[in-house]
Amino acid sequence: MPESTLKREARNVLWPILLIFVMFILATVFPATKHLSGEISPATIAFFRYFWGTIPLIPFFIVENRRNRRALNYPDALAMVGLGVLGIALFSICFNFGLKLSTAYNGSLLINSQPIFTTLMAPLIIKEDFSVVRTLGALAGVVGVYLIIAGGLRLGDILTHEYFWGNLILLGGALSISIYSILLKRFVIKYGGLVPTFLSMLSGTVVLLVAAVVITGKQFLRGITLGSWPLLIYIGVVGTALVYPLFNLALKARGVVRAVGFKLLIPVFGIALSVILLGERPGIYTYVGAGIVIASVYLIQLVPVRVRKTR
Repeated sequence: MPESTLKREARNVLWPILLIFVMFILATVFPATKHLSGEISPATIAFFRYFWGTIPLIPFFIVENRRNRRALNYPDALAMVGLGVLGIALFSICFNFGLKLSTAYNGSLLINSQPIFTTLMAPLIIKEDFSVVRTLGALAGVVGVYLIIAGGLRLGDILTHEYFWGNLILLGGALSISIYSILLKRFVIKYGGLVPTFLSMLSGTVVLLVAAVVITGKQFLRGITLGSWPLLIYIGVVGTALVYPLFNLALKARGVVRAVGFKLLIPVFGIALSVILLGERPGIYTYVGAGIVIASVYLIQLVPVRVRKTR
């Protein structure tokens, strides 16, 4: 067998393994954050995740910005900084406070329902082609999300559900990251993936610091012990900064549809880790809702996305 064929076959095996590893790491962030929220303010966790996540990306940003053919202009930079408030700061606040009031498995499901809301909003915001299949998949996903949030309760009893408000906040996080991803898309096309993401993460981190200080006051570092730091650094460096460039490499090598399709594994891993590490026990409606959401996201990924040209 020719050497080039062997190398190609090796890459075909290694990329899926790498993607599975990346999705597993992303899934570990949910039980890790839930564990930390037992002692540390969600606002503090939100800040330190992106603080430790932003620092390792600084040299990559400098290199990428220097070799970028398009010079970064002030209006675009300002817009990306503004998106950091929406897609990093607001998302992270919703993510951490939602997990505090809900469960890690609900978090992994609801946060990763993002493609459902992106599908419904993208045709309105950036004129992506309308697709019946993608829309039907997204609407089915809404049903799955409802089952997860409501837990099979009657409409009148939902407000008293143990995890209702946490689930609702998590859903707000999914909506904010969906809008952020849609609006950030044109900057990713123009500058590549790293520059827009770094600038939005940097601005989001600054906003998260201010929010954490305002929310917690003098209790900003309360609950953080020597044992907490490794986990805080882990969700930042490993769970945020490391997986980003790895996933970008996979996007380039395997294509968007193939790579993004692996994100279906995050809620699967998330539920398993929540049960094993935290002893959480999802109910039957959570499993049914999870199945619908995962099937919905899979269906959405089957149809290529095109943006309508405007005159």
